[in-house]
Amino acid sequence: MTAGLALALVLAAAGPGVRTALPPAPVRLYTVAWQRPLVPLRSMEVGPQERGGVGVDPQRGLAVVGTRDGWLHAFRPDGSVLWELRAGGGFGPPVVDGDTVYAGSADGMLYAVAIATGKPRWTYAAKEDLSTRPALARGLVLVASLQDTVFAVDAASGAWKWHHRRERKGEGLTIHGAASVQVAGDATFAGYSDGYVAALDVATGAARWERRVAPAGTHVDVDALALDGDRLYAAAYSGAVLALEARTGKELWSFPAPGASQVAVAGGVVVAVTPANVIGLTPAGAALWTTPLEGSPGGPPAFAGKWLLVPAAQGGLRWLEASTGRPLRAFDPGTGVLAWPGIGSGRVYVLSNGGDLFALDLG
Repeated sequence: MTAGLALALVLAAAGPGVRTALPPAPVRLYTVAWQRPLVPLRSMEVGPQERGGVGVDPQRGLAVVGTRDGWLHAFRPDGSVLWELRAGGGFGPPVVDGDTVYAGSADGMLYAVAIATGKPRWTYAAKEDLSTRPALARGLVLVASLQDTVFAVDAASGAWKWHHRRERKGEGLTIHGAASVQVAGDATFAGYSDGYVAALDVATGAARWERRVAPAGTHVDVDALALDGDRLYAAAYSGAVLALEARTGKELWSFPAPGASQVAVAGGVVVAVTPANVIGLTPAGAALWTTPLEGSPGGPPAFAGKWLLVPAAQGGLRWLEASTGRPLRAFDPGTGVLAWPGIGSGRVYVLSNGGDLFALDLG
């Protein structure tokens, strides 16, 4: 087979209307299993953004996706629709736990939905934008709002248990949304628009510690958190990625990263995303590699085995080698990708800014 024919076959496998950037030697990472249009372009809508994402149910092989027009969709592995649910605002990334989907919406509601039927088990009215990813711990659903509040409700009934609000004092503007809460044992961790990170008691919401982590700057919001064992990593937009001791909040190290808006960790690699670069760090804070992003960052990077998937507004979903940062491919639906990708059972689900859902089979 000639190199030109091999390239043509790889591009054809990507699917109609999809641009796939390749390294000099084609690397087969995935094929497009199916594509489903979900959100029609509205009249006069320019530069649409899908900042929700996909939750995957590995037991049933289902994908649940929330979109900017206020719909929650569930798809079977073959791409057929299982159910759809309408809300009053755009959804954040859903999370699947057992037989229930939990998803927050910009309409101020937290939804618990039966995954088999799409029927709401309960709703909780927070009256604040909840378009972040919920987390579950000790029978509670925990979710952060874009107004610097963490809500805890009973996972079975939706009854309010507690909320913790950080009052802004002169500073507080969210650039890339709010950090989704992280949980470990009996503690949950939250990042705030005034540059603080807090550890809260899961049972009561009482603050165990609160620490200013953001450097001085125009925008000091902490837009992302990631946990790995006893370490909590934070991305502060004013210019740093930091590692904290989860138990005490003590700063372990700080790495300069102007515009840091996302952080993720897996396999001994801490990944930070800025408007200019994707940066790989060791758990000790030493630089491993830096790769140009060339596109506004979106949701958090996702690890798929040895690959790192980085959403970006321009160029789509970047595929990097996690250990080296080497760019391998970009899945570009033509409108960019900001949403949280869903990964499970040898498949990656990608929601484009144009409102199309793609199922990519790995390998």
